[in-house]
Amino acid sequence: MKKGKGFTLVEIMVVVMIIGILLAIMLPRVSIVMDRSREKATHKNLQGIQAAVNAYCIRDTEDVYPASNADFEAILSEYFEKRPYALLKRGAANANENKVVVAATTAGIDNTGGWLLVTGNNDNQCGRMFINSTEEDTFGIYYSTYSSW
Repeated sequence: MKKGKGFTLVEIMVVVMIIGILLAIMLPRVSIVMDRSREKATHKNLQGIQAAVNAYCIRDTEDVYPASNADFEAILSEYFEKRPYALLKRGAANANENKVVVAATTAGIDNTGGWLLVTGNNDNQCGRMFINSTEEDTFGIYYSTYSSW
């Protein structure tokens, strides 16, 4: 009987098992890294939207913030080709939203996703942007506490 070149079935099975173990170790880590990159993009989007709202207020209305969702949407369509999404970690409620809400206070944060602009003159948060979510990010920080400044 001629001895052929190649691998035995046992050798191939050992290699497949090693690859499976490595994947089992790596996949959860890759998932966390992907969620954190989504959160970083959302934070940058939040700051960009805040800059657009500030530019609008300074240029057009002398520090008067938009009073309605329609006004807010008009600002976003003027400054952005596509409205930015609030990309939260996968599995979070309303993880991929880009709707906008104008509220008088931060009590308007209701976990429906997207963006929230506070416009109440008596609120110390007036003019600030928030992520409209009561979920926690991968570090255990609430999305609604991300800074837009």
